[in-house]
Amino acid sequence: MSEIWCLKGELTLERAEALEELLSVMGDERGEFPPTLSYFEQPGEPLWVVEVFFAEKPDGSFVPELLERADLTTWQHDFAAVEDKDWVSESQKLLSPVEAGRFFVFGAHDKNKARTNAINLQVDAGQAFGTGKHETTAACLEVIDSLANEITPHKVLDLGTGSGVLALAAHKVWSGAHVVASDIDPIAIVVTDENIEINAGVPRQPGQDKAGIATVVAAGLDDPAFSGDSPFDLIVANILAGPLIDLSGDITDALAPGGTLVLSGLLVTQKKEVLDAYKARGLVTLGRVEKGEWLALTLRKP
Repeated sequence: MSEIWCLKGELTLERAEALEELLSVMGDERGEFPPTLSYFEQPGEPLWVVEVFFAEKPDGSFVPELLERADLTTWQHDFAAVEDKDWVSESQKLLSPVEAGRFFVFGAHDKNKARTNAINLQVDAGQAFGTGKHETTAACLEVIDSLANEITPHKVLDLGTGSGVLALAAHKVWSGAHVVASDIDPIAIVVTDENIEINAGVPRQPGQDKAGIATVVAAGLDDPAFSGDSPFDLIVANILAGPLIDLSGDITDALAPGGTLVLSGLLVTQKKEVLDAYKARGLVTLGRVEKGEWLALTLRKP
């Protein structure tokens, strides 16, 4: 067995988001980076699949304390070591290529399917959990494709970059832009750096006055790592409805006047509460792209 351990069960989205916040709090209390939590909707079901991944088996007090503080002592769950596998290969085999506008995104196992008339992006998720469903990624790619004919942003932020696919898409469309790919998860940034290299992207340091992609591990937009690049002319945030609402003030502040904002990772049913948070801050809506039950919204700051 591997050193990685997984706590797994089913919860409502609200309880999953609360558990994610509690993990962050407990990590801060212990001076440790928190374990990685992923949660995925089950179509037609009220409960989401929740997985908490630990890089190694936690001490015996952590999980009981977590469950007690989350009021989940009676929660039906599994907690066990993860079976040893080549997780990069396994995760990619589950993914089919994504075609969206001018973009064609595929894993290493499908690189022979690259197309001559498309912007090809080979993106391997690896251990970058929380990279988003196909529907949200494809929706954001379609929005970037349409924006390519309308705007020429100088500074671009991919907030919650995951595997880096949206940062790479922006970099390929606007080759002169200063792109920042940020994530709270350092594993995601390692994977993004690898994908930048695979796709012949141009790396740069945060704040460096140079076209290319800078990668940043940051928990929020108040991190000093953003100071040399903000405000941004384009921000793409493919995360979840809860964080989108919670970060609405910081995201709006980081957006330059006249800047464009793309929000995704939310369900169609969550549109109103997300839009209300940004309309309250003066942003205006430009349109939306729906993919199944998922949605991408485009807004602009006057």
